[in-house]
Amino acid sequence: MKKLWFLFWLLVLVLFVAACSHTQEPKTTTEAVISQLSKEEFDNVGTTGLNNPKKDDFLKFTFNFEVEHAANITRKVEFPKRKSWKEAVNSIDDKDRFWFGEGYEENSDGENFARYKSEFVFYSKGLNEEEIRKAFNSITLKLYLDIEEGETFEKEYQVSDLVKFNNNQSS
Repeated sequence: MKKLWFLFWLLVLVLFVAACSHTQEPKTTTEAVISQLSKEEFDNVGTTGLNNPKKDDFLKFTFNFEVEHAANITRKVEFPKRKSWKEAVNSIDDKDRFWFGEGYEENSDGENFARYKSEFVFYSKGLNEEEIRKAFNSITLKLYLDIEEGETFEKEYQVSDLVKFNNNQSS
């Protein structure tokens, strides 16, 4: 019976130490989706200079990133610059493929979160999924967190590895 009590208290101690020493991992969400334009979206695309443009000649790229972490953690995030997205898409075949886009970044010191979003439309006529995915090889997002004295969390996100194609046709 003494052995059972000893094992019980040993287990309680181990669980207590594990719970106290466990550092909360940051919660990250990433999304990189390439999708068809809706008819309404296509109606807002300027197509001057294109020969017989169609809705299927354009794609929309959406990139979302969020990180949440404990309040006592210092964070540094290196987000892709807006210019990087344009350069990546235009590098596929040296044509002007980036049409228009927008985005935002929320990355204030003292907050326990950061958010980043970029969304743009690009001219995709004649491109396949492999060529498009390869264009994003040059785009990375880097996350650094100082969790505890001497302990850091670092992660690099390669956008080309995250890209998903949503081939559902929108009306």
